[in-house]
Amino acid sequence: MKTFFLRCDDVTKPDRAFLRVFGLLSAAGLPVSCAVIPAQAGRALAAFFRAQTAAGARLEALQHGFSHAEHAGNKYLKHEFGPARLYKEQRGDIAAGKRLMKKLFGKISKPVFVPPFHTYNSDTLKALASLRFKAVSASRRLNEPLPRGLAFLGTRVTVNEYDLKLKPRPLSLGQLKSRTLAAIREGGGPAGIYFHHDDIKGKNFEIFSEYISFLKNLENRGLARFILASETINLKVAAATFRPHSGRPGGRHTPRRAGRA
Repeated sequence: MKTFFLRCDDVTKPDRAFLRVFGLLSAAGLPVSCAVIPAQAGRALAAFFRAQTAAGARLEALQHGFSHAEHAGNKYLKHEFGPARLYKEQRGDIAAGKRLMKKLFGKISKPVFVPPFHTYNSDTLKALASLRFKAVSASRRLNEPLPRGLAFLGTRVTVNEYDLKLKPRPLSLGQLKSRTLAAIREGGGPAGIYFHHDDIKGKNFEIFSEYISFLKNLENRGLARFILASETINLKVAAATFRPHSGRPGGRHTPRRAGRA
């Protein structure tokens, strides 16, 4: 049985787009790990999260950078955390974001960092370890050892894709099913399925709804199980031995198979 976690990126407020996607997942009984942008989130989102978790929803908040700012100066190689920034700059923003997350969400906020645009470097990892984060979640892992105590939670299935002008492409149900089944055949550790709720509208929402039904069917058949991203940290297979699907990052800066982050 393959273990997956569902990650919803760029969450800042409980607007219509977010509520539709969350409602769909909630109705299916699937947990969702939300990558929240600390500097853009507010009391409305925090109140929604608190109310939902109090009612029994399997919902958590992960730290998605700080403000989702772009520092690289290249729209295809964007990064908020990476080589364009010094260690102390990265650590300062991560620490500020962590304080905001704790203030807004309390225990609902988990020590998992999701780097915007899927880009980060060794300084980012050192900063995370020094600030007692437990994991980093992205579509690629650096070719170097992780700092002690820091796990890597890789994503395997990209839901949204973007063209060279960074506009969202129509979702393909067949492609989503194929990627998910490939992840199951690969075996190994937990894998993430990530998406951007703001780009799941109209026909894309219909296809996404069918995909969620497909995932639920896999669960009912005993082929997959779905847990929160933070819950995978305690699984031995989610530690340093797990390496995600090879390939280029899934961030919006990647023109080939890009997914905004």
